[in-house]
Amino acid sequence: MEVHRCRFVDYVPSAINALAFAPNTTRPVLACGRANGDIELWNPKHEWTLEKIIPGGKNTSVETLAWSHQTILTEDDDFWDSEKEKQAAIKKLTKSSPRLFSAGLNAVVTEWDLISLKPKRSVDSHGGAVWCMAVNHANTVLAVGCEDGCVRLFDIADGELTFIRSFDKQRTRILSLAWSQDDKIMVTGSANSSIYKWDVEQGRVVSRMTVERVPGEDTLVWSVKILSTGDVVSGDSLGHVKIWDGKTTTMIQSFNSHGADVLCLAVGRDGTTVFSSGVDRKCNQYRLVEQPAPKKTGKTGKTGTINGKTEMVNKWVLAGSRRFHSHDVRAMAMDESRNVDALVSGGVDVSMVVCTASQFTAINQRRIPYVPQRPVISISKSTRLMLCRQANGLKVWRLGKSASPIQPFSDFEIGAHMDLIEPQQAVLEMNFRDDRNLTSSAMSEDGHWIAVADIEEVKLFRIEQNPSRPGQLTVKKQKSFPGVRGTGAHLLAFTPDNSRLVVASTDSTVVIVDISQWESGKFDILAKFAQHRGVGGKIAGSMDVDGEEEEIVGGDGLVETIISMAVSADGQWLATGDSRNRIFVFNLDTVQHHATLPTFDAPLTALHFHPYSPVLVVPTASNVFYVFNVETRLMSDWSREYSSDKTFPTKFLAFKDKIQGVAFNPARKHTLMVWGANYMCHVDLNLGVGDRNAALSVGKRKRDEQIKEERRKQQRERRLMKYAENGVLSMPDLENGEAVVVLEKKNGKKVRKVLTDDFLETKEADVNFQVLHKFQPLMFVDFVDDNSLVVVELPFVKILSSLPPSYYRASYGT
Repeated sequence: MEVHRCRFVDYVPSAINALAFAPNTTRPVLACGRANGDIELWNPKHEWTLEKIIPGGKNTSVETLAWSHQTILTEDDDFWDSEKEKQAAIKKLTKSSPRLFSAGLNAVVTEWDLISLKPKRSVDSHGGAVWCMAVNHANTVLAVGCEDGCVRLFDIADGELTFIRSFDKQRTRILSLAWSQDDKIMVTGSANSSIYKWDVEQGRVVSRMTVERVPGEDTLVWSVKILSTGDVVSGDSLGHVKIWDGKTTTMIQSFNSHGADVLCLAVGRDGTTVFSSGVDRKCNQYRLVEQPAPKKTGKTGKTGTINGKTEMVNKWVLAGSRRFHSHDVRAMAMDESRNVDALVSGGVDVSMVVCTASQFTAINQRRIPYVPQRPVISISKSTRLMLCRQANGLKVWRLGKSASPIQPFSDFEIGAHMDLIEPQQAVLEMNFRDDRNLTSSAMSEDGHWIAVADIEEVKLFRIEQNPSRPGQLTVKKQKSFPGVRGTGAHLLAFTPDNSRLVVASTDSTVVIVDISQWESGKFDILAKFAQHRGVGGKIAGSMDVDGEEEEIVGGDGLVETIISMAVSADGQWLATGDSRNRIFVFNLDTVQHHATLPTFDAPLTALHFHPYSPVLVVPTASNVFYVFNVETRLMSDWSREYSSDKTFPTKFLAFKDKIQGVAFNPARKHTLMVWGANYMCHVDLNLGVGDRNAALSVGKRKRDEQIKEERRKQQRERRLMKYAENGVLSMPDLENGEAVVVLEKKNGKKVRKVLTDDFLETKEADVNFQVLHKFQPLMFVDFVDDNSLVVVELPFVKILSSLPPSYYRASYGT
């Protein structure tokens, strides 16, 4: 097989600036804010699945995040006519979705719509750049620390976001803040070597804590937390982690355990565990433990004993230290509840790292792949053009061509280099002036159309060959293209005949646009499907695992974000899936809704049609994929028998990286290739799953074949010698190095079988899932022709070259 191994794609992920878990009164979800303004929403279930990406924009770096989930009524008891009405209101609050707020150096506090992924409402901070933000424990007030040295409170009760009042102004910026358990006290860390304790009701400082400072330079208190016991924890720019008495504001203990700035802290619910990290990349754990009291000396000469028993005192100790990252750690978040038990960290090296909070020093960490979890690459197979989307632009390459091989591909070693007769070439680069980050892009099969979208609009461009510069492309924007009026898009796709553009809009509507009459400036909207908005009238039929059809009238009224979309190779079928795991199939010939797939337990990660049949493959976050015939509305026989976590190979299901895509080799129509960030797996749909306890590594198989061939002669010689020792040399089969053995079947019947090398290797032949780890980490995998595979990799070395130098302190003897 010919593999185009592409490492020239200019894609650099953005640094992580903020992490925040949703309150434990709602479902577990983690928000990850990046330096380019994007906010990722991760579900800890199924080994961390990316649910959505809220797009950012120019100069909208996310510096802080905060969740809110109100469960307490703000109205008095007299407001409710009955206790039943009051309980119904409480139940409604509890079931409501959490609210997400973000802020940064652009001095704007934004609440996000978690369905359309647009700003829901925004307010000015009235104090310049926002460095920190926190919601009180009642989830009714949002506190914001600003550049001008003032803490401002915003009312967020009952869906509001309005300014309430400001605290007394300080002469330095507010870098960090935290609420007490009763919401009456607030603690802030400043840029003047001070920690202030505030009375929230009066808005005044009641006490001040001072940290060490270098002469002539202020110490920055980057992070503060209040424990459930009321004590205060701080991390500063000198690398110190300090524990303060919350009542007397005196220092209890100090740890000089970091070599540079402590940028982030995370604390446990019970107030006995603290984590810290920062510029020196170390992640430290501190625990509150009982220790014998220090010996007392005096006139009595007594030691620390009471009634003959050793007196015990609580003391903080450094319990463990680990280093997960290559650069500064800017954010940490911890969730000890809901079977999550995770400590998550992130920073300049663009990767999230997850480790078990309760067994921090004992269990290995999990590094979430830094490659895009949603597709940013599209390809035109007929023209061999490949498009890659960046935050504010895109680039198009023409793939190279290799010389025709002299020998069959099967004779090549995996990874063998083939000379190029035409190298890859960058043929087009487009940068957009809009302040908003791009959310989607697509290229038509003939290479003449490119569509891009953000959360506000969809743009269409016509691509032609440049007559004056052979090999280069020219771009012309279709100004008469109306897009989807008043809204942007999360996903875009062209039909294979290049005549239609499918738009998954931000309002969860699927729009079909006719672009075949572009020369006359006419772009007609052929249809709008609102099934993902919970409406759509009578649905033609519902796919069912058991093959039964079901009529569904109306919708469930639930609006959800469309996260995946696929168009069949013949242009007849369109499949769309949302984050509620609903998958709808539409017939583009009749422009009508056709069927609804069953809802799976695990979230879907992609949708792909087979290029030669109306077969849809649906991978899920559990690494189980399902195969449907959309024409007959039935699950395939193979999928009905094998698509289950009780049937798939256990080694394949154990892969922590999710299936991100599916590729089909035109030369082998009955096979498919599923791939994730660090693997590709070949599956033959004409065969069963095989040995459930095995997943064959293709690379190892190739390397082992030569070794096995050399060992076979030795094995034959050893068998002959063994048979000779047992006195069975008279058997005629031994002349060929074979022996007859007796095998007992499950039914107890005994059969005679010739023992050969082929028989010894039947286990390998039973393996259908053939895994290859040669290429990683993967951004994109697809076939452009028979046995011609395009693999786009993003090595971490390439990312390192674009990052600033990491912290280094020379030690003695180095």
